[in-house]
Amino acid sequence: MKVKIFEVALHKLPSGKSPATALEEQINEFLAQHPDLRLVATHMSTLVSPAEPNAMPRTEESSIIIFCTLFYTDHGTSDTTPCTH
Repeated sequence: MKVKIFEVALHKLPSGKSPATALEEQINEFLAQHPDLRLVATHMSTLVSPAEPNAMPRTEESSIIIFCTLFYTDHGTSDTTPCTH
């Protein structure tokens, strides 16, 4: 099994562009370049740095990063064990 991680830093997004659209573009580009992959699982998580109470940044130094992880196998790969995480 292989892993590909996509990330969107909210403070770096162009004005008016949604995080969902940014992730969608990254994922679609990757899938277009790898048409034979078999998607096994996905996972999304968010990181607030530095960590603050209630996960809401209150200072200019804080940032929010969204991660999307794709777990996949290449076409023809015999490893089809699903991820249990």
